[in-house]
Amino acid sequence: MMMDRWLSGVIFASLLSFILSPLASAEDAKPSDVRILVDISGSMKETDPANLRIPAVNLLVELLPDNAQGGVWTFGQFVNMLVPLAPVDSKWRALAKKEATSINSVGLFTNLTGALEKASWKLAADSGFNQSLILLTDGKIDMPAVAGKDVNASERIRLFKSVLPAYAAAGAKIHTVALSDQADKKLLQQIALETGGMYLEASDSDGLLKAFLKAFDRAVPAEQVPMTDNKFTIDDSVKEFTALIFRRPGAKETRLISPSGKAIASGMADDKVRWHQDVNFDLITVSEPEAGEWQADADLDPDNRVQILSDLSLSVTGLPNSLFSGNPIELEMALKNSGDTVAEKAILSLTDFTLKVTAPDGRSGSKLLSDPENLPEDGVFKESLTRLSQIGEYQFEVTAVGRTFQRRQLLTASLMEPLAVTVTDFPQEERVHIRVSAESDNVDTGLSRVIAKITSPDASSLINTMTFDPAANAWQMDLTPDKGPGHYEVVLNIRGVTSSGATFRSKPDDVIRDFPLLGAGHDTAASEPVSSEEKAAEPQGGQPDKIDEAQVSEPSGPEANQPRVEEPKAEPDEPPAEPAEPPRAEIAPDLAKRFAEQAGEEPVVEEVADDGLPWWVYVLLAVGNLALFGGAGAWWFLKKRKAKPADMPAPVSSGAPGLASVGEALTDEDFSGDFDSFSDAAEEDIPMPEERPVQSPSSMGSDTNINVSLDDDFAIDPDPEDATGPDDDWGEFDTDDKK
Repeated sequence: MMMDRWLSGVIFASLLSFILSPLASAEDAKPSDVRILVDISGSMKETDPANLRIPAVNLLVELLPDNAQGGVWTFGQFVNMLVPLAPVDSKWRALAKKEATSINSVGLFTNLTGALEKASWKLAADSGFNQSLILLTDGKIDMPAVAGKDVNASERIRLFKSVLPAYAAAGAKIHTVALSDQADKKLLQQIALETGGMYLEASDSDGLLKAFLKAFDRAVPAEQVPMTDNKFTIDDSVKEFTALIFRRPGAKETRLISPSGKAIASGMADDKVRWHQDVNFDLITVSEPEAGEWQADADLDPDNRVQILSDLSLSVTGLPNSLFSGNPIELEMALKNSGDTVAEKAILSLTDFTLKVTAPDGRSGSKLLSDPENLPEDGVFKESLTRLSQIGEYQFEVTAVGRTFQRRQLLTASLMEPLAVTVTDFPQEERVHIRVSAESDNVDTGLSRVIAKITSPDASSLINTMTFDPAANAWQMDLTPDKGPGHYEVVLNIRGVTSSGATFRSKPDDVIRDFPLLGAGHDTAASEPVSSEEKAAEPQGGQPDKIDEAQVSEPSGPEANQPRVEEPKAEPDEPPAEPAEPPRAEIAPDLAKRFAEQAGEEPVVEEVADDGLPWWVYVLLAVGNLALFGGAGAWWFLKKRKAKPADMPAPVSSGAPGLASVGEALTDEDFSGDFDSFSDAAEEDIPMPEERPVQSPSSMGSDTNINVSLDDDFAIDPDPEDATGPDDDWGEFDTDDKK
């Protein structure tokens, strides 16, 4: 076994060194053009009292690679080019960090439109750069008043009519960061949507640095290596690495420990080590690093990271910056050498590709993508995600772990809903009102369409286009039991168009109702409509145990009027107890204990010394029982011995611990519900292909540490061939994009 591993490692290293030789046909990726736009209005004194905008700008300045170009602008009432747009090198970095110290909070207004207009200088579709802008603000468009003119409204119109279309035409993306709840979040979401950028939120200044980092990762995708417990592995192909180590106030000084045991500290920088120390992080760049396992002697932080410069990279494509509910994501992942895809099966068969997805609420799941017995011919691994629906930030981590190298890509995407769906029940009228409204006034309600597919109890379906009501400024419809009582489902299919022509597609959560509606006949329920928000606050099917307890302790609906079935008592002759107080929520968790106590209170037959049966009767009963059970056991044992080995069930092969096996049908259930209850019978039944034995990869390098945390009870999505069904193509506008 050891000889096989050693031999496979030698072969792998030899093949890898051959693959990494320079190739004349390789195409270099476009360099990055990153522009940073920082709000310095007076409100920043409250939202960023420690002025953490300065270290946030310093971080991006240090992370920009030498082949990029960058610039920094600040804005209040006026716009200032703080750092001119120029190629990034050591002189530019020094100038940028010097000028960043002048960032303050003295602006009287927020000239957001003017700032974006000035920062668009030299943007062009043929610039030769991947162009991005990172915008930070805590406010909204706020300009000085002019008599007889609504300046703010005029600036907003100019933003969408002329400024943002210039970014879209140049292919430049704007990543917006909203600092605090005072920011105009809907406006910032719309700016990101119009330009294909990403919208992020930082609830306070402490989250600002990491929000900037997420935006930077989309603007300048950086090659990384996995880091676990502050340890990371550098292979021979790495020319340079940059370690970002976050540091809390009062923490010890950060040090790097090389594979040979040499310690590197901030005061030991030389021609091969560049060390930038800021108020809350250390950024260390090491050129020509020693190969092997490195360690950061510092506090652990989940956002600590190491990015590298190497010919061997991990490419991840197909992930948009902005996601929409139900809109499919088609990811493609591949190893690349100087831009060329590595398709050699000798290398791919010894490399584990893993995808980990983290939902906005923090729950996550992983899937092993690679199978040595079924490798893609072109070297590109594909994965489809089709039912993401939680509003907020999703994190996608892809790792490739070989025998002699490790690579990692960590990308963020934000799911937004430009159109909001509100569902209100009217039990007395036996109808459900569905309302779809625009979250922004920039949605073109004339071109946008909402289609509803209604499935009735008899399994028949009806497809209707929801009508837009200008008075209500929304698309509306009523669901009624036209085909009698029973189960009704409404699936919404949305195609939205903004006023500037940007399009988006969304499939919100299905509306599911059983008629007659729960609560019909109750005065309180009949007089007050029940909205979808109120229903969302009720327990869902993700935690069956807790739901059962809640139902026992707090009955509702028609069952609440039924006589309650009393539990059996051990001593029925005693008078009934006084009526108990209404059950409270905190009592519910004690039900299991009560049931256990009740089980322990079953009547016990006591021995009667005087009137019992003679002792020899008990002896005969014991001998008889022994003979009966002994004979049954002997019969079962002999029958089992006669069974052929072929009759025994084959052992089920399981994948790597915590990973969904290759070829396994997966679903993320919209990331809603409890990940710990996916095996429960209440789980939504998703049609799957014919069941087939799931076999784990036979040689996935089990001695390699993948270095990712896993959630065993989470599944990502069906495999691409199972992601769509015959019913997914309905809707009159579904064919618009298929040519």
